[in-house]
Formats: sequence, C-alpha cells, structure tokens
Amino acid sequence: MITLRTALGSDRDQLFALVDTIDNFNEGEKELAREVIHDGLASEKNGYHILVAVDNNVSLAGFICYGPIPITVKRWDMYWIAVAPQVGRQGIGTLLLEAMEKTLGKGVRIYVDTSATASYNKARSFYERHGYQVACVLPEFYGEGDDKVVYWKEL
Repeated sequence: MITLRTALGSDRDQLFALVDTIDNFNEGEKELAREVIHDGLASEKNGYHILVAVDNNVSLAGFICYGPIPITVKRWDMYWIAVAPQVGRQGIGTLLLEAMEKTLGKGVRIYVDTSATASYNKARSFYERHGYQVACVLPEFYGEGDDKVVYWKEL
C-alpha cells in the first residue's frame, strides 16, 4: 500500500539513495537534487516542498519536489519527480503529481523543465499524458545537442 506524506528529516538518507538509483540523472543532476532535498527538509521557507510516497510505511517509493516561483502570482516550478526503479510503472508518479496539483489548487500554473534527449522520452510522455503542454524549447540549453523543454499546466 502506498501512502503519501510530507517528507521528514528522517527521510533524507532514503531520498538521497533513491536519487542515486535514477539512471536518467547524471552526476550533476543527482548532486543538485540532493542539495534541493537538503534545503527542502531544512525548511519550506527555502522554497521547496517535498512529498514522498512510502510503500507499506517502510520504504521510500518516490518523491516530488516543487516550489513557488519568486515574484510571481500562483506560479510554481515542479523541480524533481522520481520513482524507485523497482516500483516504476505502477502509478506512483501519477499519485505524486496529482497530490501536488491538488495541494496547489485551482488557478495555479505549474512549470516543469526537462531535457529533449532520448533518455527523457518517458518523462516527456508522462508530462504530456497528464495534460502538460510544451511552453518552449531552448536549443542546446544543457549542452550541445541537449535542448531544454519547458512544460506548463494551468490547474
């Protein structure tokens, strides 16, 4: 059984371990994810909110991290979403995404940045299946041959 809840300081090691299992994340992305998780667990005042999916109240099955975009009104970034590979494709990502959207409520616009490389095809498909639309593509943003795709969704 999957339970969703706000991340706790005691989740830090499991969150870091989960980040390390995501093959799609390069080392720089993993390091950034750990920094964001660290800041989010320290205080929501740092601008990061983290929800976790816990399998049978024991192991961390996934997480989503999001936060308000400074100097905007009802605009939020979804920074990270990850599901443990051993429980992937079981709807946990959808549960996390829907929980974030429900928490944020109507009239909020969410933005998601991702890579246009083939290794992110599943991520882009996931966002599109959940009603996110491409806002723009920034050519070679992450490096040569690696465009940034920005998605958005109005709740």
